Amino acid sequence: MPNSDWTHTVNDMPSINTDALDGTVFISDNLPFLKSLDNESVDLVCIDPPFGKKQTFRGNIKPPLTEIERGVEIALMESWSVFEEASAYERGLEYPDQSGTTAKFEDIWSFGARVERGSLERIGLLCPGVLQLVKATRRTHSDSIAAYIAFMAERMLEVRRVLRPTGSVYLHCDHEANAYLRQMMDAIFDKDNFQNEIVWAYGLGGSSPRRWSRKHDTILFYSKSHTARFNKPTEPATSARMRGQLKGMSDVWDDIPSLNNMARERSGYPTQKPIALAKRIIEASSDPGDMVLDCFAGCAYVPVAAQLTGRRWIACDTSARAWTVVRRQFHKHPELGIVTEGEIAADAPDGSEIDQKLEHGDRMIKVRGPGQLPERTTVDEPLPTVAEPLPEIRFRQTPAESSEEIWQAFIAQWGPQCWYCGTEKVADRRELHLDHIEPNRRDGTNDDCWNRAMACTICNSNKSDRLTPEETTRKARQDGLIKTDALRDEVLDQFRRRHEWARLRWECEVKPNRAR
Repeated sequence: MPNSDWTHTVNDMPSINTDALDGTVFISDNLPFLKSLDNESVDLVCIDPPFGKKQTFRGNIKPPLTEIERGVEIALMESWSVFEEASAYERGLEYPDQSGTTAKFEDIWSFGARVERGSLERIGLLCPGVLQLVKATRRTHSDSIAAYIAFMAERMLEVRRVLRPTGSVYLHCDHEANAYLRQMMDAIFDKDNFQNEIVWAYGLGGSSPRRWSRKHDTILFYSKSHTARFNKPTEPATSARMRGQLKGMSDVWDDIPSLNNMARERSGYPTQKPIALAKRIIEASSDPGDMVLDCFAGCAYVPVAAQLTGRRWIACDTSARAWTVVRRQFHKHPELGIVTEGEIAADAPDGSEIDQKLEHGDRMIKVRGPGQLPERTTVDEPLPTVAEPLPEIRFRQTPAESSEEIWQAFIAQWGPQCWYCGTEKVADRRELHLDHIEPNRRDGTNDDCWNRAMACTICNSNKSDRLTPEETTRKARQDGLIKTDALRDEVLDQFRRRHEWARLRWECEVKPNRAR
């Protein structure tokens, strides 16, 4: 049984508009598409967006489109009032080439072409950290990647909204922008919801005499919350000691090869990913019946993987050529019994053959255009009116006196004794350490005497940067360094008096001398 608190029949689930969209491909700019989906209506988002490579990718469709396929694309575009490149651009679409031999997408970025006026203001209101990242990216990388991050941020803010609390998102990228995307995702999803930076290693690809060959992509895995669904895959153990056993899979995936040109699932779509990659993600982070979303669905690997694993799915892409690829990819899996909307069999132009298929239980998948987006039934939470300011930075301060001076002052006042357990020691810095009460590694507090205490080797090790003074003293009692509870309370009281003395010493002696 799936490990889930959710039931997966439409009747039992909350009334959300994605229920009616199962098996639908939207040809649309994915920002308005995402904005049309209800809040918390998707279980998993798996996307392979452009990588910010500053080039146009083209692939050779094999075989070239038939006249019927080209006719379906043209008819669809015309039904959406898209007649040429200019009208496609106005609708945020890619106009498919009329030769029927290529699939392409632009991976070229600029604010003027890709980011609408007002986008940065909205990003700044919803997630101020991303706005600062966009500005920093302009300086550390380029305007191109900064525009790409702004483009992605708008969409990932919507992705976060549509994910259920038990949901997750997998974002495919490479070295070009993964460092910036990781910071963007930390800001949007919270760094504590980062789960993995998955390395998908493969053998194909070029090499360079100037650097190590780049043979991997990155998949950033974030959850919506700590309750996210995850079914960890296993694999056969390879070591002799564990042979025949299973072990949990790591975040380095080198067992799924990239697609060569002769692979059966090759569509001709550039940068196509293998279905096995999406299947692993879908099976790990969703259960049968869950809703999977791919809003960069050009090569169709996610919809097909979702269907093969018993999930519901919705897809979106900017080109009608993607619809042709989706149809072809599903037809390579006749066991799924898929009929695509708009199919016309040469020997049954009236559609009777399709009717017969549907009568036998085959499933129809649908296509919708930019003017056919669903009607959203949930509303946005109000935008914050003012972003919370960052707290003032606390810098490390130069101490007014050396640690040796503080140590000597403590010995002169209190003798060679551990403040945490009360044990008497010799006056030797190897035996009595000058401890930071509030550890530097925790928040950068300074080295002045009001933040210091004498600690024996054992208490200093126990306290480290984990325990408070009170916890350190209680640990000393548990370990037998303090013999009775009454002595423990006395040590704690003595610590407080010594700490207060150190504060007064700082205020009355050290600080005035430093001011002079």
